[in-house]
Amino acid sequence: MFESWTITKSRDACSACGQEFPPRRTFFSCLAEQDDDFARIDFCPGCWEGQAHERFFCFWRSRRAEPDRRPTLDTGLMLEFFDRLARPDNDRKRTFRFVLALYLLRRKELKLLRVERDGERELLVFQRRSSGEELSVAHPEMTDAQIQETSRHLSQLLTAEL
Repeated sequence: MFESWTITKSRDACSACGQEFPPRRTFFSCLAEQDDDFARIDFCPGCWEGQAHERFFCFWRSRRAEPDRRPTLDTGLMLEFFDRLARPDNDRKRTFRFVLALYLLRRKELKLLRVERDGERELLVFQRRSSGEELSVAHPEMTDAQIQETSRHLSQLLTAEL
């Protein structure tokens, strides 16, 4: 008969002294038998020193992750927004499409194939990873500061609570 155990995640604080584990710092996690189940117990390095390690079923070193401070953007939503801006009719939409292309390039949804010139305009030609389709995006001739500002504004729009 299959039995399953539910092992809880770290509580981000020492079970003995209550000290919070700082990001990127090592702490010790262990499983202890409790009734007919296992319980996870986490210790800071100081409290771990005083433990009788043999009383635990197993133990390991853990590290608390750095909290992600940037909002996570849904890549599917970004692709849909990118597609809807396929024929931008003003500078703001062209700029948003360009910034979305850079984001999707970074997320490996688009691959940069080449850069072309169309008169005075520079076009970036991408390939969509999922279909192989080639897409051209006009470079809006903006400064890095303008690109950063557009990125911040786009992020605010897409992560705003409705």
